[in-house]
Amino acid sequence: MGRIDLLRVLDQKWDDGRRPKDLFAAHVAKHPAAYVADLVAGLESKSARVRNGCAEICSLLAAAQPRILYPHVDRFLERLDAKDKAVRWEAVCTVGSLATVDAAGATRASVGPITRHLAQESIVLQGHAVRALAKLARSFPDLAPGILRQLIAAKGRFPGTRVGYLVEAMAAFADDLALAAEAARFLDGHIESDLAPVRTKARRARKALLPPTPDADWWRSRRQSL
Repeated sequence: MGRIDLLRVLDQKWDDGRRPKDLFAAHVAKHPAAYVADLVAGLESKSARVRNGCAEICSLLAAAQPRILYPHVDRFLERLDAKDKAVRWEAVCTVGSLATVDAAGATRASVGPITRHLAQESIVLQGHAVRALAKLARSFPDLAPGILRQLIAAKGRFPGTRVGYLVEAMAAFADDLALAAEAARFLDGHIESDLAPVRTKARRARKALLPPTPDADWWRSRRQSL
């Protein structure tokens, strides 16, 4: 299958086989280098359909192959507060994924803008923000304490099952014993939640806080005493 005119296709009706996720799977994922320039250019398109479609495909590509998009990291950092909701959502996702290969530390500056999105009413943006912050915490251990505090402090803005996003994120702090203890204390409030999805996620995250190291037995005893 030859290279398609991606921007033209995105500017048409998104029916089966032509939605961003379909185009990513059928074309971009197989030959990403052939489409990166178009995707980045499409973020500036006058067509909202093209902007949103390119933003979504970039998010998928960053999750699968972050290194290929990393040279354009500034384009996504600039869109963390974009007016287009979809562009904003996907920029948060993309930056989080790019942080995993960010040896230069360009994405460190995204912590503040992404943290502000924890207060958004949009459940989609909240979820994306939490996941991105978890990736940033793993990528930059020195930022992890502050990120953990911000996540825990945001609990009141995640009613009902939304708190499950925060619960899942606690696993990102397993590599630091002090932070893992703090995360475990947060999870203690949800282990017996009346909401089954939250309860399941809390128990799964709690298991993830047990590191496979010689100190695991000590850490297990430590957790039981929290």
